Amino acid sequence: MTFRIRFAKYGVVKFIGHLDVMRYFQKVIRRSELPVCYSKGFNPHQIMSFAQPLGVGITSDGEYMEVDFEDEALFDAAGVTPSGSRDIGNGLTALTWKKEDAPVLEKYVFDDMSSETREGFAILDVKLLPPPKPNVHTDKAMSLVNAADYMVSLKDGYSLGLKDGEEFLARFADFMVQPEIRVIKKSKKNENEVDIKPLIYRFGGPEGFDLSGIAHADEYESGQRVFMKTAAGSIANLRPEPVMEAFCGFLGLEYNPHAFQVHRMMLYLG
Repeated sequence: MTFRIRFAKYGVVKFIGHLDVMRYFQKVIRRSELPVCYSKGFNPHQIMSFAQPLGVGITSDGEYMEVDFEDEALFDAAGVTPSGSRDIGNGLTALTWKKEDAPVLEKYVFDDMSSETREGFAILDVKLLPPPKPNVHTDKAMSLVNAADYMVSLKDGYSLGLKDGEEFLARFADFMVQPEIRVIKKSKKNENEVDIKPLIYRFGGPEGFDLSGIAHADEYESGQRVFMKTAAGSIANLRPEPVMEAFCGFLGLEYNPHAFQVHRMMLYLG
C-alpha cells in the first residue's frame, strides 16, 4: 500500500540537498520500524519517491513523498483487519480496507514517522492512496506536479529602496503589468530568451493563499514579501528566483540572490 506524505523542511536544514533529504527519511522509516517495501535485486532500497525536489536554501511547508509499505505487516501493526483482497495485475494481489479504517492506518504512519523526525523536518499530513487498478499504470507524485505556491521575502539587512510591504507589492504589481517579462533561460547546452509571464498564474499579498503553508517560514522585520503561484513540474516550471531577478531589473537594481528568502508553501498535484 502506498502513502502520500506531506512534510516541512525549515531552519538550518534548508542548506542540505535533496539526496540528504532522501537519506534522512530512509533513516526515519528504519528507526520507526514501519514495514517499508524494498526493491528487488542485488542492491535493494526502500520504495520511496519524492515530488519536485527542493533547491538548497529554500524552506517549505509543501513537500511530498510517496512510500510503499507491506500490506499485511502494516495492517497487523496498526490493528486493522483487511476487508479482502483484489487483483492488481501481473499475478499480484493487494489487501483492501474499509473506508473507516483509512484514518487509522494514516494516523499509525503519521505517529510513527513523527516520533522519529527531528528539528528542521515535520510530518504534516499522511494520506493512504487507493490500491492500483489491474494493469493500469499509477503515476507517482513527481509526474503529477503542475503548480506551486511560494512566498518570497526580502531578508533583513537588504534594501530595494522601498519603504514598506505595501510599496513593495505596489511596485511588483507595476512590474506584472508589463505585456511580457523576458529572461535568459540557461541550459547545459545553450541560452534562450523566454517570456515567463504566462507561467506566473497569480501574485500579490496573502489574501486567497493557504497560509497554513507558511507555518515554518522564516520571518523578517521589513515585511516586504510577495506571494505567487507559478507553473511547476516536467511540462513547464518556473522558480521564483528568475522572477525576482527580473523584478530587480525592473526597479533598476542589480539582483542579489542572497537578498531573498524563498519559501514553498504548497505543491499542487494534478
